[in-house]
Order: sequence, then structure tokens, then C-alpha cells
Amino acid sequence: MNPHVKEAMDTVLKMFNEGNLEKVARAVFKGNSIPSDKWSFLNRILMYLNNTEDARGFKQWQQVGRYVKKGSKAFYILAPIFKKIIEEKTLESGETVKQEKQILAGFKAIPVFKFEDTTGAPLIKEDFKVNIPYEFNSIIKELGLKINVVRFSGMAYGSYNLETKAIKLASPDIEVFLHELSHAVDHRLNGLKPGQRTDQEVTAEFSGAVIGHLMGYKVPLGNVKEYIEHYSFKELMGSLSRIERVVNYVVERTKTQSSEAGYGTPAFCIRT
Repeated sequence: MNPHVKEAMDTVLKMFNEGNLEKVARAVFKGNSIPSDKWSFLNRILMYLNNTEDARGFKQWQQVGRYVKKGSKAFYILAPIFKKIIEEKTLESGETVKQEKQILAGFKAIPVFKFEDTTGAPLIKEDFKVNIPYEFNSIIKELGLKINVVRFSGMAYGSYNLETKAIKLASPDIEVFLHELSHAVDHRLNGLKPGQRTDQEVTAEFSGAVIGHLMGYKVPLGNVKEYIEHYSFKELMGSLSRIERVVNYVVERTKTQSSEAGYGTPAFCIRT
């Protein structure tokens, strides 16, 4: 028997021996619009037993802009192997006929990786909501910003329009909002030019990461590093004073806001 197939089967048998039925119950439910929704019940159990709610093949992760971290270990799901046989059947008339039939010949092991072992673009659900923390109320009003949630177009997870002052978000992740908010603040303080300019993108990305860190939000710093590497670390070093002004602008106003009300309540919630 293929060792990976045996490993998968042993995992399931161990679960039943230990009476660990909670993950069996979770495997019953689907409807997340992810590849595992199409898996067999057994394979969804294997996914939950490997402590993840989303697992995909190497190329499947690449298709959604995520990449398997170096050194990550796959676990294996089972795909049936069918083979065709010719079966003779005797009819009531006594005539013998040959029929083609598919039978289950065994299983093959398919390697998949957990979401937690990948990095890259945030995953966008078909239906999501964006919670803007109330601390940003005063800045949004002061800058006259309009916040809109949009479907992901395959191009960008967020944008800021210089003319309409509209921020469009195609992701619920706080770091996307902070990036676009930093663009808006940078526009107020320094004036922006249209287009994806290196100095503007580096300023927004690093400012958003620093603001998120100072306010206690979990910002994936690996993604920030990759984003800035795509542009220029040299540009980052030349923009530090500009970044400091953007960060100070936001932090000063959020401190004032947080002293007026309880911490952590969304200013408003927008749903697609």
C-alpha cells in the first residue's frame, strides 16, 4: 500500500479509536465556496484532523495568489482509482453479452497544504463585510472619505481615488484599509500624483503596517516585506520622514478618538 494512503487511513482510524467526533461533525458542513467543499466526506475529515479549515494543492494556492512556505509539509487526501473491466452477463434469453463496468481499484494519495502554511494575497470570500474601527471616524470625516466595498476584480484589493476621495476595499483585512487610508493622509499632507508611483506605494504600505502595529492589529509583516521588495527598499529609506508624518497624523487622531469612547467598536460595517 502507498505509504501516504496508509498514513491517511491511520489518521482516520486513530480518530475513531480516540472518540474524537467533534471534527467529524465539522466536516459535515460545507458552503464556504472553497475547493474542499467538493471533496468527499472522508477527505474533509482528514482536513479537519490536520487542524485546518482550508487545504489545497500547490497550484491551487498559486491560482489565488498564495504560495506554500518553504519547508512546509503536505498532508494527503485520497482520490479513488477506478478501472474498467469487461463483465459477461447472461440474459433471460440465454444470450451472453459483454458489458463494460467500472470498479474501484484502490486509492491514490494527493498532497495538499494547509492555509496556515501559505503566504500571499488575502483570501476573499464571495460574501464578506468590512468593519472600520471607530477610532478612524474623525480621520474619515476630516478627509471627506467615502468607503465602498467592491468585488475583487483580480487586479487590486484596494484603491484610493484622488479626485473623489473614495476608498474601495475588496478585502476585509485591516491592512488593506490602512494602506488606502495612508494614501489618503499622504495626499492631504504631501499631495499625490496619479498612478502606481514607487514612492507613494512604499509610503502607504509601510505607514499602514506601522499604524496597525501601534494600534495592536495583526498585520502580516511578511506580506509587507514582499510588497516593498516589489518596489524598492532604497525608496523606503528615502521616504522615512514622509512616513513618520503620515503615521503621526493618524496616531494623534486615533488617540483622541479612543479617549472619547470604548475601544474596538466598529465605526460602521459594510457588506458586499
